[in-house]
Amino acid sequence: MVIGRGGRAGEVVVVRLAPGELLLESLRAICRQEKIRNGVILTGFGSLSASRVTGVVSPAFPPTRFYDNRSRAGVEILALSGVVADYHVHAHVVLCDRRKAFGGHVEEGCRILSLSEIAIMRVDRIRLKRLLDPTSGQKLLGVVRRYAADGVDQEGSLLTVQKRLARRRLARRAGR
Repeated sequence: MVIGRGGRAGEVVVVRLAPGELLLESLRAICRQEKIRNGVILTGFGSLSASRVTGVVSPAFPPTRFYDNRSRAGVEILALSGVVADYHVHAHVVLCDRRKAFGGHVEEGCRILSLSEIAIMRVDRIRLKRLLDPTSGQKLLGVVRRYAADGVDQEGSLLTVQKRLARRRLARRAGR
């Protein structure tokens, strides 16, 4: 399904994060600083001293169960990609240690070990935004005519989605 057309490739910003910086939180700040309201994370790699990724557990739709993989062990970032919509950074990552590769949705708290190098391309002439989908409980990518003046919504954690869906199920049961 195509959600929008007319976007144009804009400037590419190459970023190097330093030891101790937070991955997702730094990407949010950089997008603000560089005025990347809408964009695409083209590539990224590096290493983390702390990681937190989430993802779906079962094939049921809408998904209601998610894993929460946290680690304080050193891991390599093999791939990082994502979309920036109205300054909201939604990124996924593939990580590995010496035994396995794993990944998922990037959550707050991922801390850079030695470095991370990331390329972000601004996308012009289209207004992207994350909009709450009532069926899945997730904030899905959409196109809007104009942005509301109520500020940037950074809520996008799958853990928040899991809580939202659990509250919805409880409300349905209470209404029976």
